[in-house]
Amino acid sequence: MQHDIDFGVSLYGFTQQWCENKDYGFDDMFKELNRLGIKKFEIVGSQMFNNYPNPTEEEINHLLALCKKYDVEPFSYGGGIDAGKYSDHDMTDQEIIAEVTFELMTAYKLGCKYIRGFGIPTHLVKEVARFAEFYNIKIAIEVHAPSRPSDPKVQELIQQIKESGSSFIGLVPDFGCFVERPNPFVLQRYIGLGANEAILNFIVENRHNGYTEESIWQKVQEMGGGQTEKLAISELFGYLSFAPADLEGFKSLLPWCLYFHGKFYHIDENGVETTIPYQQLLKLIVESGFKGVIMTEYEGHCFYLNDAPEQIKRHLQMERNILSQLEVKRISTV
Repeated sequence: MQHDIDFGVSLYGFTQQWCENKDYGFDDMFKELNRLGIKKFEIVGSQMFNNYPNPTEEEINHLLALCKKYDVEPFSYGGGIDAGKYSDHDMTDQEIIAEVTFELMTAYKLGCKYIRGFGIPTHLVKEVARFAEFYNIKIAIEVHAPSRPSDPKVQELIQQIKESGSSFIGLVPDFGCFVERPNPFVLQRYIGLGANEAILNFIVENRHNGYTEESIWQKVQEMGGGQTEKLAISELFGYLSFAPADLEGFKSLLPWCLYFHGKFYHIDENGVETTIPYQQLLKLIVESGFKGVIMTEYEGHCFYLNDAPEQIKRHLQMERNILSQLEVKRISTV
């Protein structure tokens, strides 16, 4: 491991094949991990278990048997709170704790060391930490776009984690928080769906010029935009949000990070993720003294290119190249 950093792969990256090919399963994913030389993986329960949030013993045993067969390790379990589960009321604290317990029970059966969690209210951090300690599984609360590390809610989350005094609760930043510009494939997809390129450029150029999602939609309608442009606005103001990377905010997260989600959308032929400043992010991680796992999470399936194996391979190599460069620089300054 370079800099005491190991790598894992989220099975979420194989979403397109999982959804489109009924014969594609864990065997295929684990064979791919073997080809990549990766042992650790993350599984998203809501995606890959038929009986989520309480998978059957048969499902659990089948997965564990394949882990043994292919010599891979279920490192982390992708869970979450389904806040919209009940149509007649907002989830109560007790119901949220019950959901967290379901996730902990599954992760325990799988032998995972970590849960990637989201949707846990800040005021429940200390109580959730007690349950995590009981199961001896660490809960890493995800910091995900469109949130940014410096956001008040994220900083309050850090404060609650600190006050809990527990080593069983922490953070897992998703690198999608640091997208600085839309990926070219994102824009090509909108154009392919019929978006007007000039209007699309207007949306991108004015994402951070004082417009809200509602006001820019009104302006776009005046420019002749329709539903495809509305989709672009929704995504570029939402999970595909972009802005100058909040690196100072990222520094404030580092002491509380249990592992990292190396989110990416596309690695070009030169081995570079052109929209996320990986060089700077990895440099800060190394300088923090972090020892642990960066979990590769490919989300380029939204481009329908069916290229997960090649893209994940490129991402892992990019990270290794960056860490090697950082190691050379460190040695040269000693």
